[in-house]
Amino acid sequence: MMLARMDEYTIGIPRTRPVPVPTTGVRGRLDLVEHSVDQQVPAEPLRSMTAQHGELVYRLVVAVDIENYSRLDTLDQALAQTRLSEILALAAHRTGLDRDQWYRQLRGDGELAVLPADTDAAWVVAEFTEQLSEALSEHIRTNPDEPAVRLRVAMHHGTLAAGHFGLAGNAPVVTCRLLDSKTVRKALAEETASPLVLVISERLYEDVVASRFHGLLPTRFRPTRVSVKGVAYPGFLCVGTPRAVERALETSGVGTGTVHKIREAG
Repeated sequence: MMLARMDEYTIGIPRTRPVPVPTTGVRGRLDLVEHSVDQQVPAEPLRSMTAQHGELVYRLVVAVDIENYSRLDTLDQALAQTRLSEILALAAHRTGLDRDQWYRQLRGDGELAVLPADTDAAWVVAEFTEQLSEALSEHIRTNPDEPAVRLRVAMHHGTLAAGHFGLAGNAPVVTCRLLDSKTVRKALAEETASPLVLVISERLYEDVVASRFHGLLPTRFRPTRVSVKGVAYPGFLCVGTPRAVERALETSGVGTGTVHKIREAG
């Protein structure tokens, strides 16, 4: 699990460092511009969260990882990173989430994000996952000459704190263990109809999915278990939408930036 270095026991202290990113979708050419890591990892949202070493908080953690990233050449890896950033921003916007308020820890082939304390976890599992899937499908359909960006997505709601070398605690560890599991990798490889698979922790399933808020359908998930160094991490895997068909959005809102709420059955 890759973790960004922490300074003064605070999360997200800006550390400006030029990094090359592609500014064009034209394959075969990479135009470099100067960006700094603090542009993608805002300091303020998490500074109030874990200002002191040893202070524990409870947050929703979301991690994503690009399928077969290591098989891409350097140019396509850089392009895939840019596309992923665009796709995540679009999905969050359509869901009504402000990514400027997320702590985002870059992983090269993905991202580990901590969402604000007032985040509706059920809305993220249901709507953000759906919008992310739609945005990925749109990208694949409209950019046939680029490598397809397909994702493993993991979520867990648990405890975390600041450490010298990154996030510490249950939430980031569980999320990354689930994300990197062979079962989840295999599920994405075998699933050609969907551009992502979602895996969530057992706790998140019991606390959030079982509530059926925002149209979440527990039967869309199947149990899975990850064992790493003798430690078991139980979770639930979903291929395709985690929502009931009859609870889908009344209007898709694709491309409008408008969030349409679910009509809850009475």
